[in-house]
Amino acid sequence: MTTPTAVLLVVGNEVLSAKVEDANGPWLARRLRELGVQLLAIHTLPDELDEIAGMIERERRRATWVLTSGGVGPTHDDVTVCAVARALGLPIARCGPLADAIRALHASRHGGEEAPEAALRMADVPEGTRLVGDAGYPTLVVENVVMLPGVPQFFRWQFERFAPTLASAPFRLASLYLSAGETEIAPILDGIARAHPEVAIGSYPRFDDADHRVRITIESKDRSRVEAAVAALLAALPAGAVLRSEGP
Repeated sequence: MTTPTAVLLVVGNEVLSAKVEDANGPWLARRLRELGVQLLAIHTLPDELDEIAGMIERERRRATWVLTSGGVGPTHDDVTVCAVARALGLPIARCGPLADAIRALHASRHGGEEAPEAALRMADVPEGTRLVGDAGYPTLVVENVVMLPGVPQFFRWQFERFAPTLASAPFRLASLYLSAGETEIAPILDGIARAHPEVAIGSYPRFDDADHRVRITIESKDRSRVEAAVAALLAALPAGAVLRSEGP
């Protein structure tokens, strides 16, 4: 069962300097999980054309999709589109349908006024870019790179227009909440992980006033494999160690 993968590049000096807190990364991580897509990494990059292009070139070789957040506007520091073109070895060309959409949006917001050239520059995209979803506010996709805006409400809107393309079989997740600590269960988890390499097993201790000391997660797209690993874990844990369980 093949699982599609993704990498997110969050672009912006404002994020690296803490002027703006990134909301797109955490949101996308949750949304991709819901869609059955494995997120391999989130990289936060400065507004540096060469650095963005280099990261795109590297990551698109290992991931099904590379998504970018930010740097697609009309100002001097918006260099993501040019970086994508450089990484893919494509020329920049003005996209007629995208220019028309920008003109229509600008006119609707400015009493019919013609869009200035600065706004129309946002229609200059890597040659071969596809416009996906809403014709009036399309999502930009070229090869396996999806270019999204940085503003969270627009990022989410445009991502959802593309989301059906990404959707895959769901992940199956089981959770066990334990009264035992990690040092007590570590050897048991080691054995279960070796015996069930096809599932992902996580251990998450708590040091607050929660009703459990450790949460164990067992995850795979194959429900039967999750159930087999859970059964083996339940059989190996000390009596009374499991406070409650959830899933798959």
